[in-house]
Amino acid sequence: MNRIFRISLALMIVNGCSEPVEKASTHAAITGIDSTKKPGDNFFMYVNSTWYDSAQIPASQSGVGSYSFLNFPQRIRLQGILDSVSKAKNAEGSLEQKVGDFYASGMDTATINKRGYDPIKPILAKIDAITDVPSLLKVVIDETKSDNSGILGFSVGPDDKQSTVNIVQFYQAGIGLPERDYYFKTDDNTATVQKAYKQFLTELFVLMGADSTTAGKNASIAYEIEKQFATSHRTNIELRDVKANYNKLAVADLSKKHPILGWVSLLEGLGAKVDSVNIAQPGYYDKLNSMLKSVPLSDWKIYLKSEVAMHYSNLLSQPFADASFAYEKTLSGQSSKKPRAEEMT
Repeated sequence: MNRIFRISLALMIVNGCSEPVEKASTHAAITGIDSTKKPGDNFFMYVNSTWYDSAQIPASQSGVGSYSFLNFPQRIRLQGILDSVSKAKNAEGSLEQKVGDFYASGMDTATINKRGYDPIKPILAKIDAITDVPSLLKVVIDETKSDNSGILGFSVGPDDKQSTVNIVQFYQAGIGLPERDYYFKTDDNTATVQKAYKQFLTELFVLMGADSTTAGKNASIAYEIEKQFATSHRTNIELRDVKANYNKLAVADLSKKHPILGWVSLLEGLGAKVDSVNIAQPGYYDKLNSMLKSVPLSDWKIYLKSEVAMHYSNLLSQPFADASFAYEKTLSGQSSKKPRAEEMT
C-alpha cells in the first residue's frame, strides 16, 4: 500500500513538473518608443519623439522635464511654509520673523511699485560721482561684492590642480547677452534677440528718466562696450578646454601686465589677500585693461548704469520687471510671467 502511494505521489510530481511554466519576460515594457524612427539614425527621437511631440510646456515655464516634476511639490511645500511664517506673529529676532518679513517684503508689490527705481539710486549716484579709473573700479568692486559681477567675473573655489585649497578665480564677464556669438551672428533668430536686447536697454534708460532719443543713444553706447568685451571672449566650445582655462598667475606679474587695472588694489578691495590668482580667460582682462584707457569715462558711466539697472530690474517696480520679461521671453520662449509667489520661491 505504501509502495503504491509513493509511486502515485512520484507520478503526480513528474506530471506537475512537466506542465509548461510561463517564462518571465526578459524585456521591460516600454511605451512611447517611436517605431517609425530608426535608432541608428536618431536614437534620441526614437526614444523620446512621442513625448517630445505631445508634452505641454506651461505658459509660465521655459521648459519641462523630470526636474520640473520633482521640484514642483517641493516648491508648493516651501511656498506654504513661507506663507505661514509671513502671516504669523513671530518672536522678534527669530529665524521665523526674519524669513517671514523677507518673504512679505517681496510679496508687497504695492510698496515695490511705489518706490520705482529708488533702491538703485544710491548706486547710480556713485556712478555719477566717478572722476577717474580708480573711482570707477571702486564702484565695480562694491557691486561685485554685492553679487553683481559686472565687468569682474570674480569667485573663489577649489584649485583645479590642488583641490585641497581654494584659489581666487577671474572669468570673462561684461556682456548682457548669453554669450559672445550673439553679438556677431547675423541670422534672423540672433537679429531678433539683438533687437529685443537693445530695446530692453533703451527702456531701462527711459524708466530711469531719460527721453527716448537719449535713451536710444545710451543703449547704443552700452551695447557697443559689451560688443568690445565680446571680441575677447572665448566661445562656448573653447570654454570646454579645462587646461586652457587654468592660468595661475602671480599678482606681481599681473600688476606689470595690467597697470591700469591695478590688481593689488583691486584684490584688496575684494578682500582677497593672495599672491596668485587663476585668470581663466586672460584675453578678457587684457581687453578690459586696454578699454579702461580707451573708453571715455562718460561712456563707462552709461554702461555701468545700464548694467546696474539690468541686474536689479526684476527686483524693481513692475515697469522694470515687465521690460526684463519682454526681453527674456525672446530668449526662452516663455509666454507669460510666473505668479509672484512662484518667483519668490
